[in-house]
Amino acid sequence: MDHKKIFVLGMSPMPFENDRKVYGTGIRTWQFVQPLLEKGHSLCIVNYAIPSAYPSGFKSEDYEKYKYGKYDFQYHVLNKKDFENTGRLLEIAQRFDPDCMVGCTFYPSYLGARLKEIMEGGQDSGSVKPVPLWADLFGHVMAEAQARAYMDGDDTPLFHYWNSEYKILTQADIFSCVSGRQQYSTIGELGAVGRLNRHTSGYNFTNTVPCGLPAQEYVHKKTVIRGKDGIGDKDFVILWTGGYNTWTDVDTLFEGLMLAMKKNPRIRFVSTGGEIPEQDIRTYPHFLSKIRSSEFADRFVMKGWIAGEDVPDHYLEADIGINIDKDIYEVRLGSKNRILDWFRAGLCVLSSNVCELTDIMAAAGAGYVFKAGDAGDLAGKLIFLAEHPGEVVAAGKAGKEFGFKEFGFSRTTAPLQAWVEDPGAAPDWGKERKIFFEKEKALANLEDIAKKQNKMIEERDRKISELESIVKKGIAYKIYNYIKIALRKLGPAGRDNGR
Repeated sequence: MDHKKIFVLGMSPMPFENDRKVYGTGIRTWQFVQPLLEKGHSLCIVNYAIPSAYPSGFKSEDYEKYKYGKYDFQYHVLNKKDFENTGRLLEIAQRFDPDCMVGCTFYPSYLGARLKEIMEGGQDSGSVKPVPLWADLFGHVMAEAQARAYMDGDDTPLFHYWNSEYKILTQADIFSCVSGRQQYSTIGELGAVGRLNRHTSGYNFTNTVPCGLPAQEYVHKKTVIRGKDGIGDKDFVILWTGGYNTWTDVDTLFEGLMLAMKKNPRIRFVSTGGEIPEQDIRTYPHFLSKIRSSEFADRFVMKGWIAGEDVPDHYLEADIGINIDKDIYEVRLGSKNRILDWFRAGLCVLSSNVCELTDIMAAAGAGYVFKAGDAGDLAGKLIFLAEHPGEVVAAGKAGKEFGFKEFGFSRTTAPLQAWVEDPGAAPDWGKERKIFFEKEKALANLEDIAKKQNKMIEERDRKISELESIVKKGIAYKIYNYIKIALRKLGPAGRDNGR
């Protein structure tokens, strides 16, 4: 096999980096990277350091030679300012001289699309040769934008999400999606931006790369649940791990737990993870407030974000892992990394049945599901499982076997591995696209519009600040004069009484 030089844009921390927070985007990056390293390809990995997973004021780190286990690669972990600096990305790419680029998840794919545009003759293109781009759309971003808009009560995010999505859709040569459902929604978007044209007829733009799990099994290292926080060996432990995002239905979760705890005093809820500053800072605090005011508050152990190396021990000591989603487009088109983690640990899974993965899991008998938004159904499943330990153990074993067989990194990324062996541009590369040309031209200027809007907002805020300063000064001066007048009228006696 001809080994290739692959320029990867992704997210850090990746799961082998012992940071306090490991998000799904970091796991996804490693899912793409590890099989390519295994095949002997040369990789230059440039990752965005997710702020909440790194110390405040984190400074970018560059490793020309980075080693993890048997793998060697070039590794750059960049803060936001540096990651969005296309000049810096271009410089790294020039030195590496890649055969192709791979964007792992949405945000890195957006930066990859911008970089590709520069390479192909945009501003500051220099002499860098264009390279084909694989863009991984890890979840349907416009459905995420809808969930975010609902949470914030503001549709403003829609414009900015589409601005980034449009850039990826028009620049990338091939795409991966997290589910078959998302794959078809992406084909619809490609049609909307003019990529389904006469040049690309018969060309497969999209591939499904579901969430994956590494081949290594978890090993129990230390006790983290049993015998701690009032939890005994015979208690039934329901485990939550990871972030509480916009899609998390904490109201149904709470109601279902209350109903189940009333019926079974052995039920305990343990949570690791919490709010996600970059996405959702409301859902987790809302859940905590409900717990604090509940009659079973002492049965909840809310640990927040913990060291990544300690999370697997929680998998191995709990009875079931619970996932609960709202029935919204973001979830229907997406998937769940945490379920794959639980499969890997042999932990019985209980999930609302909304996404493609839970459909597949239920059909394979590899886990349990309940109806989304139905607290009664959730409580019924929890009570049943708490009273049938044999069913729990059997489901955990079935899930583990199913997970390792169907969702290994190498198996799930087979389309990517095949593409990098002979990466090429899409058939419409360099050709004119004529669908709604004027509208397309307008959309292509969205970034400039967004920048101008930001400048206008900054200027407005500056003027408001100046006006507030003037007004405050004026009011203070008036009050001072009024007091002077009043004191003159009251005379010495009035001034003495006011001491």
